[in-house]
Amino acid sequence: MGDGHVAEVFRPALQRAAAAILQRQRADGAILMAPAAQPVNSLIPYFANLAAIGLAAAYPRTRDASHRLAVAKWLRWYAAHLNPDGTMDDYRLQDGNLQPTGDCDSTDSYAATFLEALHRYVEVSRDRQLLSALYPAAIKATGAIRLTLQDDGLTWAKPTYRVKYLMDNVEVYRGWRSAAALARLMNRKGETDTFQRFAERTLRAIDTILFREDRGYYALAMHENGVMEARLVRWYPDVMAQLMAVAWLPPASRRKELFRRLRQQFQTQWEDALDGGEVGVLVWWGMAALGAGDRPFAERIARKLAEEQVLNQPQPGPAEYGHVLRICSNWS
Repeated sequence: MGDGHVAEVFRPALQRAAAAILQRQRADGAILMAPAAQPVNSLIPYFANLAAIGLAAAYPRTRDASHRLAVAKWLRWYAAHLNPDGTMDDYRLQDGNLQPTGDCDSTDSYAATFLEALHRYVEVSRDRQLLSALYPAAIKATGAIRLTLQDDGLTWAKPTYRVKYLMDNVEVYRGWRSAAALARLMNRKGETDTFQRFAERTLRAIDTILFREDRGYYALAMHENGVMEARLVRWYPDVMAQLMAVAWLPPASRRKELFRRLRQQFQTQWEDALDGGEVGVLVWWGMAALGAGDRPFAERIARKLAEEQVLNQPQPGPAEYGHVLRICSNWS
């Protein structure tokens, strides 16, 4: 996309962001939070999935086989470490070995992002062999989402944490959509139809239950007793959750207007992030700009992310590098 000059601006950024993820990958495929050489380390599969999605998104631009292979190795690792119910634990690195903690931040988002990572990988690699090998794991992941799927189409974060989060359900929508695409590739019509129906129901629930017409933005969360959390005050989760919805849900006039409002209301915030090169903030503004169709603003952010001194800042985990790949691959 774009002319050759623009492509040259972003190509080095793609290579640097991808290299940062590969630096966090062990020989067995696990993608850790810090560079793999660090002895004190951990693995949070949710963030590793986001890194893998970024590598897959950038692969058609980089055409670097090591990036494609890194995603495949991670997907195999995830599939091999699933719990019987399709959920996934976080891991700690102890004496060189990864040990499960027996817990995770959420069961819905981990499973949903694994499904999207597998889908994005198959999409760009056309690796039907790996799809066939990991399809049973994909079905187990849909089971993990169903663990907390409620009649209204929304999921609780996990069985022991009964809150319906906007961010989780945005990811669940994408997970169902990816599950449907994978089932279609496997010629499983019944499963394709089921997962597509779940995707449509989750999207409808997000837009009818969580969207607050009186405020013009989404509720952050809905508790088991029906109480809604809806505010626009802090960066996390208030603003970030809205940006995720704009970025990762289908284009819609409602979300385009929401982004216009957020950009105006929080101008000081994103301007400060641009000045300071705050990658963890900029990636969400960039992805939301793309989702809202505001390519000039997205390119402005992408160019900042591509600056060597910005991208070379140590990031807290692999997900930020994955998001940089998602954004910058739009111009390379």
